[in-house]
Amino acid sequence: MKAATWVFGLPKNREKALSLLKKLKFEAVTVGKEKEAVDAIVREGLEAHVAIGAFSLRGAGSAKKALLSRRLDGTPVTWFGSGCPNNAKIRESSLNRVEEAASMEGVKAVILDGIRFASPGEGIETFMTCFCGSCRRKARDMGYDMDEMKKSLLGVLKSIKSPAPSALETGCFKSPVDAFGLLFGFPGLLEWLRFRAECVIEHVAEVRKAVRSVNGSCKLGAYLFAPSLSFLVGQDYARLPKMLDYVEPMIYRTGKGVACINCEVAKIASDLSKGSERLDEVKAQELVFNFLGLPAKTETTIERLAEGVSPKVVESETRRAMCFVEARKLAPILFLDDPLVRESARGALRAGVERISFFNFHEGAEKALCSVSSIARKGR
Repeated sequence: MKAATWVFGLPKNREKALSLLKKLKFEAVTVGKEKEAVDAIVREGLEAHVAIGAFSLRGAGSAKKALLSRRLDGTPVTWFGSGCPNNAKIRESSLNRVEEAASMEGVKAVILDGIRFASPGEGIETFMTCFCGSCRRKARDMGYDMDEMKKSLLGVLKSIKSPAPSALETGCFKSPVDAFGLLFGFPGLLEWLRFRAECVIEHVAEVRKAVRSVNGSCKLGAYLFAPSLSFLVGQDYARLPKMLDYVEPMIYRTGKGVACINCEVAKIASDLSKGSERLDEVKAQELVFNFLGLPAKTETTIERLAEGVSPKVVESETRRAMCFVEARKLAPILFLDDPLVRESARGALRAGVERISFFNFHEGAEKALCSVSSIARKGR
């Protein structure tokens, strides 16, 4: 199936880059809130999308510490350059930046980045946030028991760090449904995941209203985690797509950093294997793949897993996303520097997508762009 193409980023020589994108029939380019870049994109006849860090700490200055998420022990932490998603000042700043972006002449869409809570890739203790005063008040207002959530997470953390964690021992998970046993043992864990998702939904609703208030024709999109990981960070595929015009699942099978599937699963496996005498590195990988329902192949070491997962994962995660997202809204974003990006793109096409996005257009990526553009236009 043929697909339209989008791209994130522009190299320094914008004019040359945009000329190439137009020649390759790319439809849209996403950049930061930069007027000159937006103007250049519009002049070339392409759609200009602006990415906004949903809970960014940019510009926080000396007030930064008060805006940070809190671990179970109260330690303040930064994740993805972001603060607490429930902090009123963080949310206000987010809405202001969204309104500014939507008000820019020529902007066709605002794309939310980091519209979530901390991920497992940040480390287990940072993942298990946030327990600040803002989150405690929000939980109370929404009808959630913060003390029960905290108790369960402390129990999970203790199990992970114990010599032989019974809740996570070898063979415990053969498929995602086997996680029910863990949830029954730690009832506050599910409440915590639901609470995070509810908070994200609430803010996206506020953002949507803000965008519409300043520019009724501006679209709203979001970069979401791959479906297998999304609910862990508060992104509910069953609800979020209904509030968005565009959904861009970050299906990065390779790459460095949070959101990349390889890095996220490698970090989870690493945290589990380090805390258990029963889980060696291979068995820890098996547990994670079974728990998340990923058709990935175990590697001899977690270090090798961190280099990348199978391209088959791109197709399977795209199909998962399509179960929840209308084809007209969906634009899975793939890692342009993936050495197997051609195979990854073909996997997304086999899943039946109508458009594919790529991250990140930088100097030296021209050859890869030409290659994936050809594949998308031909549909194979």
